[in-house]
Amino acid sequence: MNNGALPLPIRLWRVIGTLDIPVLLVGGLIAATGRVWGGYILVANVVVQISAHLLVGRWAYRDVMTRPWPSVAPLRDDEWDE
Repeated sequence: MNNGALPLPIRLWRVIGTLDIPVLLVGGLIAATGRVWGGYILVANVVVQISAHLLVGRWAYRDVMTRPWPSVAPLRDDEWDE
């Protein structure tokens, strides 16, 4: 599938997923040397990951819930027929 055909949240999800491990490694290595900026990078990485999950989840939920509902006959409920 062409990247241009994908919606913006999915394209952002792919970019964030691609950059996640390198940023984690760089931030971890900087933090291991005792620099405060490494910790900031690690915390920012977690915040970006959680935000991306929430953004894509919200977008997918709205996409599914705005679809037309199928018109099917209701199931017969045997428990109420006594």
